Amino acid sequence: MDQRKFRMLRKRVLGLCIASMLGGVGTAHAQSSITLYGVISESLEYVSNAKGNHLFALSNAGMMPPRFGFRGVEDLGGGTKAIFTLENGFNVTNGAQLNGGIFGRQAWVGLSNDRAGSLTMGRQYEEMTSTMYFTTASNVFAGYGAHIGDNDNMFFTNRFNNSVRYASPNWYGFKFAGSYAFSNSTEFANNNGFSGSISYEHGPLKVAAAITEFNRRSNAVPSNLTSGAVDSTGWGFSSPFVTSLHGAGTDEQRIMGVGGSYDFGSFHVLGNYTNVLFNYSDSTGLRLQNFEASAYKFITPFVELGLSYVYTLGNYSSARSIHYNQLDLAAHYFLSKRTELYVAGIYQRASGPGTYAQIYTAAPSSSQSQTLVETGIMHRF
Repeated sequence: MDQRKFRMLRKRVLGLCIASMLGGVGTAHAQSSITLYGVISESLEYVSNAKGNHLFALSNAGMMPPRFGFRGVEDLGGGTKAIFTLENGFNVTNGAQLNGGIFGRQAWVGLSNDRAGSLTMGRQYEEMTSTMYFTTASNVFAGYGAHIGDNDNMFFTNRFNNSVRYASPNWYGFKFAGSYAFSNSTEFANNNGFSGSISYEHGPLKVAAAITEFNRRSNAVPSNLTSGAVDSTGWGFSSPFVTSLHGAGTDEQRIMGVGGSYDFGSFHVLGNYTNVLFNYSDSTGLRLQNFEASAYKFITPFVELGLSYVYTLGNYSSARSIHYNQLDLAAHYFLSKRTELYVAGIYQRASGPGTYAQIYTAAPSSSQSQTLVETGIMHRF
């Protein structure tokens, strides 16, 4: 038997073994399949000022949050398919489950059609995440270099529960998507949400715009943050903006953003602008504007370097202004298409009355500056 036939036979046997372990799904119908996928990432981390002290730690993720999931497709004929995704988030450092449930990252099911698009229901990403993710360096090369507190949700912090999402097919490079998340309460507008987006891709150019609104009563009694559109697992994670200056909860978070990327071959540029409004339950508010410009380049087929600058301007309704400047640097060495080593450095400087630096996932600094350095390994499967 020649090598080519042997490889084909081995691949077929391996596929049958995996399908058998998954309960036979994917073998009952030739046009059905289940795909197992995931990411494992871990790093050594240094933080210059974590509540006034230096921190050396083994850190979960670092470059991309670990997860594993299952994607399923069943061909129903006529260009229509049944689809689902179940995705789990976990902590590599201690093996703990994250995101509030066994499939807390994503859990949805629906139908897709080549001409009509897709309609899905369940726990899903809203459009600042689903459509705008490619415009920010934190998702491409910079890891924890998200906009402070991930205030615009482009780093996958919050999701929609109880949501119905429609995504259009590709129409001459344009795509549209929208979702609505139910409160699952007799108080229809209490802890619901909605989101919409449009994107365009042509050759090396890709641009997108999105809007999302989280409506919630974070200080409601009893709390409804576990049954409505948005739960408390992501809300407030590493963010200094979830309460007002007087400690009142957030009634509404409205996010709008535009961004894009351009691929010059070995050199890529990307950027975005987002505008975020927090309305608090004490009738005060905060407007944040994020400006990001980033670039990355392969200096060899195996080495990638990235640089990003983020400026955040904030204005409270009390006329108090705050500012954040953040610089992200990263280098990646690809051992293979699926395994890489990385090192990243993030520096953040805050200014304005009462401000402090707080890089995403880090404890707040006792001063207006903070540096985080991490180095680790990431594997995709």
